[in-house]
Amino acid sequence: MTKNRRYEGYYDDLNDQKIAIAAAELTPTTLPLRAYGPEPIVWAPRTAMPTVWAWVSWRNAPASKVAATAAGWNDRIVVIEWEQTGGRRSVAVWRNAVTRRVT
Repeated sequence: MTKNRRYEGYYDDLNDQKIAIAAAELTPTTLPLRAYGPEPIVWAPRTAMPTVWAWVSWRNAPASKVAATAAGWNDRIVVIEWEQTGGRRSVAVWRNAVTRRVT
């Protein structure tokens, strides 16, 4: 199959724009599984997840405080979820980086 040279430049530029947009989005970093410890994670029911403030580390930016919900936790970590541009995000953070949020 041959390449359509008529629109080649247009689609190359469009692809470059999509790559730039994806690279510009902040990507959160999560804790490795070794940090979870031996205690099992207690998962909250979807309808009763507590609201929290959590400090989230980012790959290309300083840590920031995020309004989130706690999906699961144990004695060391909390798995949080929040809405962000591009969809729902979920990461594991240290337990002391999370506080309850009054809504």
